[in-house]
Amino acid sequence: MKNLKVINNEKLKDWAKEIFKKNSFNMIDVSSKKETFRRALASGKIYVGKEVFDLIKNKKMPKGDPITLAEVSAVLGVKKTSELIPLCHPLPIDHTATKIIMHEDGSSLEVFLCCFCSC
Repeated sequence: MKNLKVINNEKLKDWAKEIFKKNSFNMIDVSSKKETFRRALASGKIYVGKEVFDLIKNKKMPKGDPITLAEVSAVLGVKKTSELIPLCHPLPIDHTATKIIMHEDGSSLEVFLCCFCSC
């Protein structure tokens, strides 16, 4: 307890600025932003190979239907985004929708996720 220093508020602000400038990261202050309607679309393509594609298509995967599991997992991912991405503000999600399209040519799954909020 010998090394403790009492500092005033101004020195504390200077210290915090120095830390954030040095490490070049910060969370943006959004307190003055007006409420707006926001939407986001994420998409991706997953190549699974012919054998796995046929198992998914015929609902014969050993652990169950991966399409349904992916749709449920997408909702969880949307809800947990601010916990997974550093410096991301949590947003109150109004609606999310996932669509997975199976492409037999190429043995792939195309995934689309839409997310909506007003904040």
